[in-house]
Amino acid sequence: MNQKAFSIFVGVIMTLSMLAGYVMIGGQNNNAPMAASSTSLETFGVQGRMVDWSFNSLSDVLEMAPNNTVMAYWINLSASQNLTDAARAVLPQSFALNYGRQLYPVEIEKAAAVYFNNTWTEFHWIRPFHVGYNGLVLPYQDFMMIPSSGGYASVMGMPTLFGPQDALKSVLDVIVGAMPTDNFTMPTGEEADLQLAALGTEGSTQGGDFREFYLGVSRSKAGVDGGYNITAKYLLPGVGTEQKAEEIAGKYGLAYSTKGSGMDVSGSVAAGDLKSVLMAFLEP
Repeated sequence: MNQKAFSIFVGVIMTLSMLAGYVMIGGQNNNAPMAASSTSLETFGVQGRMVDWSFNSLSDVLEMAPNNTVMAYWINLSASQNLTDAARAVLPQSFALNYGRQLYPVEIEKAAAVYFNNTWTEFHWIRPFHVGYNGLVLPYQDFMMIPSSGGYASVMGMPTLFGPQDALKSVLDVIVGAMPTDNFTMPTGEEADLQLAALGTEGSTQGGDFREFYLGVSRSKAGVDGGYNITAKYLLPGVGTEQKAEEIAGKYGLAYSTKGSGMDVSGSVAAGDLKSVLMAFLEP
């Protein structure tokens, strides 16, 4: 894995001390509703353009991701609390996963993040509520970025964007017409409650010796044991990655196969093993 991707996997891009500086959007409005049923963007009450984009899979997220994105994930936070808890433990720290219930007066139903140029942007799918914000806004591409402490900002919509201001501008550029990343091929057509994709470096001796990696996790619809279906795919894996994947498959009873330039690991795991399996796949 290249140095940028490695730093993402070990979670050093974001720290809890950075997260603690954020002020909840709507928190300045004592009359903000604690629930919202409207799906109209006008409910936000924010001037200017708002984000209006499909948000049902990682593929939708990558259509908004800048060209130099090296990792991205998407998660349905309403699918399974156990899956959400496992994702919080193994993914890079994020506002949605670590502070989701403190950010807005409504629940974050789905969330995503993209990582590029040593920075990041989060996407939060929330029901529109009246923001009630009357302070400074930063106009960009007809959108209104609402600034908060720590150099962060939000752009309201479905999904709502959150992150460092310069990073938001890069994503907004894509939304209004700049070319998104075309480096990810494996998430296309895939569906899962948690999806993650990352680019590696072929021939690397420092881990991540693959061109591309995809991971999909969904709560099993069969049985009553609370298990999860897992699919991990590698494009052009190196020897070290092949050995690692085969070991994971053997330890957790997953199927392992290779075909052409690809390698797949798939199967079902018990709820109690979910965090350990995810950590095994995602650790350097």
